[in-house]
Amino acid sequence: MNPDPAPPVALVVDDEPVTRLMVKRALEKLGCAPVLDAPDGIAAQKILREHPEVALVLTDIMMPRMDGLELLRWGREAVPDAMWIVLSGLETFDSAVTAIRLGAFDFLPKSPHSEEMAVAVRNALERRNLLAERERLHRELQRKVRQLEETSEVLRRDLERAEVIQRALLPRSPPPMEGYCIQALYRPGQHVGGDLYDVVRIGDRHLAFYLADATGHGVTSAMLSVLFKQRLVLVDPATGIALPPAEVLAAVNRSICEAHAAPGLFLTAVFGLLDTSESSLTLASAGHPPVMHAREGRETRLIRRTGPALGLAQDAHFGQERLQLLAGDRILVYTDGLLPSGSERELDLLQQVLARPLASAQEVMADLHREAPAGADRDDVTILLIDAHAGASWFDNGAETETETETPAVDAHETLASEDEVVFCGETNHAAYLALRGRASWMQCDAFHEAALTVLDGGRPLVLDLSACEYMDSTCLGTVHELVARGGVSLTTVSPAVRGLFEELSMEQVLAAIHEDLPAAPELRALGAGRDHAPSQRRILQAHEALSALSERNREEFKDVVDSLRSEQGGPG
Repeated sequence: MNPDPAPPVALVVDDEPVTRLMVKRALEKLGCAPVLDAPDGIAAQKILREHPEVALVLTDIMMPRMDGLELLRWGREAVPDAMWIVLSGLETFDSAVTAIRLGAFDFLPKSPHSEEMAVAVRNALERRNLLAERERLHRELQRKVRQLEETSEVLRRDLERAEVIQRALLPRSPPPMEGYCIQALYRPGQHVGGDLYDVVRIGDRHLAFYLADATGHGVTSAMLSVLFKQRLVLVDPATGIALPPAEVLAAVNRSICEAHAAPGLFLTAVFGLLDTSESSLTLASAGHPPVMHAREGRETRLIRRTGPALGLAQDAHFGQERLQLLAGDRILVYTDGLLPSGSERELDLLQQVLARPLASAQEVMADLHREAPAGADRDDVTILLIDAHAGASWFDNGAETETETETPAVDAHETLASEDEVVFCGETNHAAYLALRGRASWMQCDAFHEAALTVLDGGRPLVLDLSACEYMDSTCLGTVHELVARGGVSLTTVSPAVRGLFEELSMEQVLAAIHEDLPAAPELRALGAGRDHAPSQRRILQAHEALSALSERNREEFKDVVDSLRSEQGGPG
């Protein structure tokens, strides 16, 4: 009758000894064991307190000291898993109906027949088992939901950290060039994307640039574009002379094919070599959208692909085209995210926008994205715009960057940098206070670090208030650890989310610096938008080196970003 391995425990409550004995024996024959008994509600309460495992209670209604209805009201709260069956005579039929409304499973007449009792008891216990199974499944579902939420949060944090790493791989400022200027605009569709670009000076006369777009989105495409960057060889190792674009793409294609054999993974790319002394540009395109060459008074020329996408066939052949550039000519290289639908209408519109001599990379992107269908998912977008005339060059990677040249203003909706203030400061007679609010990222780290060092160098104690900080990325976390390790820094009122990050990354010294009994922070003011800019690669590197030193797990997690940043800065790998 009962699928549980242990027989159900039952309790009979009745002030008539004969009835109590008859019901008890009937329950024992039905498989209940042990079957306890009590002469009234008070005695039954005592038994139920001592035996909360009771699965079934059969109780009379009319009893001295405490009747069955009062016992039932108490029992539904005290032993919620027990099933209740009331025993009633004709004179207590109305009370039996009331008992059902109070939660009793069934009622039986006094001195019930064995068949009636067997059906009622079996149904009650089956109902109890079903409720217990439903509760078990509900708990299991809640557990799995919590696991999914935790996994989702870990993935979200990993994607945000990957975004920091990927942006660190992008060039921060254009190389010097005479007679030319270049604009770069980068916008990932998600936290991380498959687009990658760079502009490199080679010798006195050559400028090499590339733009790659890995298939798909997210971490997989980002890692494929990183593989492309690692395998790219721009100069002849023996002579140091710039290699022709077609040879560069052929070599990197062979290397990518040798590195992976997974179907469906490939990149499109454009590689260009600008000879500033001859005013010529040699281009090779691996399955990439058409490069545009605009010249005043002439129809825009489209330079289509000169070979297949990279990673599809190891023996693929790549050609190249040589263009002569005149003063005022414009070259536009872009990824397919710029053209949401890829229609000829969008391609025509892009040519019209490019033909405007003063159109910037941001204007090109804004005009094209006005054509995107409402609610459409945004793909990664990267634009390289090369102008054959002297002027300011700039790279816009989605946040304000420090360059030697002035960066044109960007519409607020076009930048990924948050306009909300994050870093706040204030002071009392005893200490200076710095607060991080909302989502603190690498973009605020230089301002935050600089302000903290100013306080510490002045010999004043520093208190970090993280009560309103919802999240800190790895650069911020490493910066906080560096400051605490320096000494003179305490933390107060750390939010649970941030404390969890400290614990996850084994930041024991930071956790030990938390003091909940410190005075409340004074009235704080925003540190200032003018100081809220992207940190140097050195700041990102130092922060990740600090975290890497805390545990072997951290060392493995941040190894790639540390090695990459060290390589970018010419340091030891």
